[in-house]
Amino acid sequence: MDLILWCAARAAALAAFFVLAASLLTGMAIRTAYLAPLARNRAVVAVHGFLTWFWVPLVVVHVTALVLDATSRITPLDLLVPFRVNEGTGSQLAVGLGTVGLLLLVLIAATSALRRYMRPSVWRWIHRLTYPMFVIFLIHAQLAGTDFSQIAISLAAWATLGGLVALALVRAAGGRMTGIPPV
Repeated sequence: MDLILWCAARAAALAAFFVLAASLLTGMAIRTAYLAPLARNRAVVAVHGFLTWFWVPLVVVHVTALVLDATSRITPLDLLVPFRVNEGTGSQLAVGLGTVGLLLLVLIAATSALRRYMRPSVWRWIHRLTYPMFVIFLIHAQLAGTDFSQIAISLAAWATLGGLVALALVRAAGGRMTGIPPV
């Protein structure tokens, strides 16, 4: 049973990471002035809106499988208290970063669900925590993710970060789009 849980945790984490990456890339693209045609494309906006919520259940599967897997020795308390787990060299940092990322995920998801009740400036600042959350998840995956030891997966992850940085530079050069339909 632990092997099934371990495989479920790995598959869900890998899927969640790349869905999150696609969500970030589409979100940045629709707000970048040089990419204005994308911002006006309702399909791209709809894909971003879908991806924004699609990775949440994948993270839930990942975390639940790890808590249920006796081999991982991760407890529900470890999901709330970062850097508590100590199951070997580097694992405390790796799992701790995963916990920090999870807490950011909960904050971002909750405020996105409550967006209409919040001041736009407050929501926007909280929503921007998605970028450091992505970097935290990337480092977590590199340190703890067994699949990230495969060169193709690791390169795809770092290339995604490169794409985000490239979009950030394009956005800085060309400005931010305003008046985009809300996601």
